[in-house]
Amino acid sequence: ATTHPADAFWLVLLYGIPGFGYIITATFLPVIARHALPGSSWPDLFWPMFGAALIVGALLAARLPAHWDNRALLAGCYVLQAAGIALGIVWPTAGGFSLGSILIGLPFTAITLFAMREARRLRGDNAAALMGYATAAYGVGQIAGPLVAAPIAAQSGSFSPALWLAAAALLAGAAGLAIVARLPVGRGRMSDCGCD
Repeated sequence: ATTHPADAFWLVLLYGIPGFGYIITATFLPVIARHALPGSSWPDLFWPMFGAALIVGALLAARLPAHWDNRALLAGCYVLQAAGIALGIVWPTAGGFSLGSILIGLPFTAITLFAMREARRLRGDNAAALMGYATAAYGVGQIAGPLVAAPIAAQSGSFSPALWLAAAALLAGAAGLAIVARLPVGRGRMSDCGCD
């Protein structure tokens, strides 16, 4: 099936969002955890929990049926990460941070897997360039995250608004993926521009 350039554009744009969300979370959530649990050894366990969940998530993602829609799977991953971020803010306890770390870690590698699968679906054997653009977008998201979040944290005197921004960005990305997944691929009004 012929795909439209707009399909690839949306993949690149929306794949940059988890880079943005991840770096803000990795920067600020551990600080919030240490403030919320002073003197506790729990904050030292959150990254190992994240890592363990990441491994489990990668194994589970690789076993999902290949015919499932990658965009829908990505949207679900984004929602899981947003929920994990929100948990650490609204339930700042050992339990909340632990569950949040797991929810952020589970889809972490799966996001890359599904995005690269989608690139291959869109471009077949010529997917390398699209994969490169998507990876670059993720990197841009990681660079932009601190540049956007640090002034917000400084102005508000709290890390929570920056984390809410990360969660909101992920939810917006999930909504964007859900919309793109519902659009016909390679046909309809977009295909009339002669760009194929």
